[in-house]
Amino acid sequence: MTDQDKKPEPWGESFKDDQPDQYSRTEHRKKTQRVSWTIGVLVLVVVALSFVPVYGYLQTLNKPNTSEQKWSSSSSNKTKVTDSAKSESEAKKRSSESKAKSEASAKEKSEKAASEKAASEKAASNQKAQEEAAKKEQDAAAKRDSEAKAASESQDNEKQYATVAQGQGAYRVAANAGISQAKLQELNPGVDLSSVSAGQRLRVQ
Repeated sequence: MTDQDKKPEPWGESFKDDQPDQYSRTEHRKKTQRVSWTIGVLVLVVVALSFVPVYGYLQTLNKPNTSEQKWSSSSSNKTKVTDSAKSESEAKKRSSESKAKSEASAKEKSEKAASEKAASEKAASNQKAQEEAAKKEQDAAAKRDSEAKAASESQDNEKQYATVAQGQGAYRVAANAGISQAKLQELNPGVDLSSVSAGQRLRVQ
């Protein structure tokens, strides 16, 4: 076989030649990215370091001096003491007012309870007096009824009657009783003495 026969195909030779160029471009791109990142980090560090003294200077400007701090602290303490005293005074005042209101309320309740008790006792006393008066009236009425009944019974016991016998008239009945015919008529009002009958009872005394 000749040297010409050992020569590679054109497409294979071209592929092999292009391979190192492709690897070099990829490597170059990666290196460029690393450099960019490194530069960015360094810039951030520089900016941060430059910000520190600026921040310290600003803090120094905003920081008050010692005399102002003392005056502010003293003023603040005085204000706190004044506020505390005022608060304590107001608390005592509120406590005193609350105590006074509580005592007034208790006194009012006590007076109200005493008034209600007195009213209840008065009502009970009035009711008792009314009951006693009603009882006395009943007793008096019962006594009057008893006396009237006794008087009526006494009168009934004093009354005497006569029975008209067969053939007797009013005159004979009056004569037997020892009274006049007019008295007999008085003792028997509403009775017709001219027509009395046997067995009829006539009052004779």
